[in-house]
Amino acid sequence: MQKRFTRVAIAFFIGSIMVFQGCKKEDTLGIDNDKIIRTPYSLFAGTDQGWLVKTNDAERYTAVFPSDGYAAAALLTCKTNLLFVKNNVHLSENDGQNFNPVFYKVRRQPWQEMIVNAEQQGRIYITSTEDRGISYSEDTGKTWIRDDNWEENPPPNTEVTSFTVTDDGAVYAFSYKNFVLFKRGGAGDAWTTVTTTGMFPPEDAKYFITSSGNNLYLTDYSGKYDVWHSEDGGATWARYFRSLMPYRSHYNTAAAAPGGPLLVGTDSFGVFRAEGNMMVPASGGLDQVTSVYRIVVKKNIYKNGAIHEYVFMATNNGIYRSEDKGYNWDKMTSGEFDRKYTSLY
Repeated sequence: MQKRFTRVAIAFFIGSIMVFQGCKKEDTLGIDNDKIIRTPYSLFAGTDQGWLVKTNDAERYTAVFPSDGYAAAALLTCKTNLLFVKNNVHLSENDGQNFNPVFYKVRRQPWQEMIVNAEQQGRIYITSTEDRGISYSEDTGKTWIRDDNWEENPPPNTEVTSFTVTDDGAVYAFSYKNFVLFKRGGAGDAWTTVTTTGMFPPEDAKYFITSSGNNLYLTDYSGKYDVWHSEDGGATWARYFRSLMPYRSHYNTAAAAPGGPLLVGTDSFGVFRAEGNMMVPASGGLDQVTSVYRIVVKKNIYKNGAIHEYVFMATNNGIYRSEDKGYNWDKMTSGEFDRKYTSLY
């Protein structure tokens, strides 16, 4: 049986200077290249009151933008620019000293995947109120264009609600309202509907799409249904059964470190990981009642070329980090930085 993925588919003042900390780049006799970081990660986190902080090592934090009472829906960096998505998109081109609104037609979603940086296509995509729900920027967020490049006769009344980028450079756009999955292989290509065969997930859900490598995942934000995964670009899908995952508690976020399991963050019940065909608890080191709002993977590149990956979580109890792809967690915030974080990038 073959169907279009329409009814388809399986189915950012306290310290106004943002300090970008790095490492010394000179070669010195006797330095252990295994321990010298050539390219450190930059982690930005926003609280439920709109306070934005930054760290390069998860131990020293810098306040970037003061609280304004509005939580960020999403954060994104593109080259040297920082985008802070609230009701509108706000852009900083000067290390966070100030932000200016640049896009007013945002269709706000409760997940990070409402905006995505497709580096291989040279574009940032965002869910918008225009046309079928997609606008994009080709100048690192300064200006935005309505996306009108669609296949002939696309599904009517489509409203895209999330995006993801796979390692092969393709961008996938999903609409939970229309239950349709689209793919764009390159910036010049039209959005085309993905055709799916086999088992389909229930359609009365609020799925958002994520990916790891070239694998795709659909996670139901409403918490009514299980998590689904595809290893062939959405052609076929399989189910991760919920096991001990809470029913009707929001599944806020999903991500995976390369070579690691899919991690799903929930309201009040911590984080779960994919193991076999099940989602099992992965909350070792977390406080007993932890709501996980965002999960993001960061990496340090060392002078010898080695890469060390970390998984971070924004929670109601501060920021946590895992050094083993999400099996165990350490709390990385304290004092004034121990806040409720709802956005992370």
